[in-house]
Amino acid sequence: MSRIVNQDFIRGSDRRQFWTLNIAAVSVIAVVVVSFIGYKTVHPTFDSSSTIHVGVDVPSVAPGVHAGTKVILRGNEIGRITALTRRADNTLRMDLSLHSDEAHGLTDAMDIDFRPENYFGVTAVNLVKKSGGENLASGQVMDRTNAGDYTMSTMLEKGSIDIDGSLTNSMIETLDKVIRYTDGLTPMIQAGIVFADRVAKTQRAIPSVLLGDLNNTLEVLPGFSRQSIEALYDLYDNNTNHLPDGTWGRDDAFWSDLNAAMDAGMNGLFGAAGSLLKTHDTQLTPATHLPAAIFGAMPTLMANGQGPSKVSALVDRYSTVFTGPDHGKTLNMKLIVDTLPAVTTPLALTGLPTPPHQGAPR
Repeated sequence: MSRIVNQDFIRGSDRRQFWTLNIAAVSVIAVVVVSFIGYKTVHPTFDSSSTIHVGVDVPSVAPGVHAGTKVILRGNEIGRITALTRRADNTLRMDLSLHSDEAHGLTDAMDIDFRPENYFGVTAVNLVKKSGGENLASGQVMDRTNAGDYTMSTMLEKGSIDIDGSLTNSMIETLDKVIRYTDGLTPMIQAGIVFADRVAKTQRAIPSVLLGDLNNTLEVLPGFSRQSIEALYDLYDNNTNHLPDGTWGRDDAFWSDLNAAMDAGMNGLFGAAGSLLKTHDTQLTPATHLPAAIFGAMPTLMANGQGPSKVSALVDRYSTVFTGPDHGKTLNMKLIVDTLPAVTTPLALTGLPTPPHQGAPR
């Protein structure tokens, strides 16, 4: 059974249109296959100069590491993992494809670890530049048994294990007590903040001036302390604590003489003066009554402690009598003349209120 194909854009018979379509399809397929083979054959030759292909053997990889995972250096992407295969000894080999211009300076002594490439926790292979070694070249294979795992998932897993093992009931009770004790210290902390705020508001000099004043005070403090100690030592190291031969001890003879002198002064002098005033009070009236009169008048003059306040109020009133600038003071004075007979009648004729009679309220 013949197949009839009718195409408006191809002229000719049905047979001719059929062969034309088949030839076009085969040509397109052939061009695609040749292009793919040429890309795979020719592209590595041109790409080899700008890409470094190295292998890294690690005991294990972090979660989320696979073919296509980014390789970073100081946070900048410099390549990707092209393949991840398991070897016979159960280690893993990561085939890395690195940009040679961005991996400049890396040597085979570099360290490797796994960590997030951003805040979303996407895992990447991190390279750490180390001194020494030879520059990286395609085909090199490096063995790294101490690849660190600092990924987000590993951190959460280890954190969960630590919390599960340490956050016991006793730990929770301890944390609760710490929180309650800290809450009790809140007033003291608040008082400290208020005090610091008051100091800051009342401070009128910059810290350098205040520190200079403090330094001046501390500068003389050693001399003051030394003189104080010497004064105390002089009070201790005197004749009262030395015996006649110069040794340390209580000089009983000195204290006996001092007691006798004080007894003679108190009893002989002041006692005799008291006896004289007592037996001759009428003959010594000016000497005895004058001090008594002076000291007796003191409570009355002081008005039982209210005198100073009254004097202060009186001074304030006198101060308000004179107003104005210093070179032109004005005396504030009010004269009451409405009670005088010569003034009362004229004030009544003017229609002003007549003054009240004697004794009436004003």
